[in-house]
Amino acid sequence: MNFVFDLDTRAVESANPHNHNAHASRQLAVLRTCKQIHAEAHLLALSLTPFHVSGDCSYPDLFDLRSRPLSPTKLAAIRHLTLTARISHLRALNEAWAGLPFGHPCLSLDTLTIVPRRPDCSMTAYAEVADLSQCHTLAYIFAETLKGLRNVKCVEVRNEGCFNAAVWRIVYRSLVYRLWKWGGDVCGARFEASGAGAGGEGKDGWFKVYLQQGQVWYDPVQGDGDAPGREVGQEVMRLAGGVMPDPDAGAGP
Repeated sequence: MNFVFDLDTRAVESANPHNHNAHASRQLAVLRTCKQIHAEAHLLALSLTPFHVSGDCSYPDLFDLRSRPLSPTKLAAIRHLTLTARISHLRALNEAWAGLPFGHPCLSLDTLTIVPRRPDCSMTAYAEVADLSQCHTLAYIFAETLKGLRNVKCVEVRNEGCFNAAVWRIVYRSLVYRLWKWGGDVCGARFEASGAGAGGEGKDGWFKVYLQQGQVWYDPVQGDGDAPGREVGQEVMRLAGGVMPDPDAGAGP
């Protein structure tokens, strides 16, 4: 007696581990693609979102502690950070950052926005004296920080009611003059200020410093080129009314 067995070829394929894994891999390919899209979209969102930190987060140890939930890859995707802090906390910029934003090697920022805040004594009878002292301290902090700051393309400083227009002009003029005396007419930093005056007028004034140390600036029309703004020598001459001051005179423009 002859027996004929009609085997189901699909059963044979499923019994083969290699075929089974290949089939499962094809089914999971869609999930892998979705996971990759999700990861890339997450990084893109981080790069487009401006983040805000305040107070003593300016110190590297505290910033590192609070940013630990983010992986190094996600932290490196952040491109825009705003720091709002009292001037005393901003001392960390030149005393503790060691040339890196927040002292963190993973950060590479397109824009670092700084919003200074005055101490409580600025609301007392000694407000004018305190403001003059604080504005020179602020200019010194920014000048010393900008001399060696890396991994930041643009530093924007916004007044937002911290100082009146006259004191804000002193902050900006002092900063420009300090960097000019340090690095000459071309020191790797270019300046742009709000309004027609020096450093912007009023309590909503702002200024930007574009850093060029190793930075590549791209103009979508003309291609790669210089950063926006004016060289420090040009800005000093503008602030001085068109006459270049003597760098050894000891007084700013």
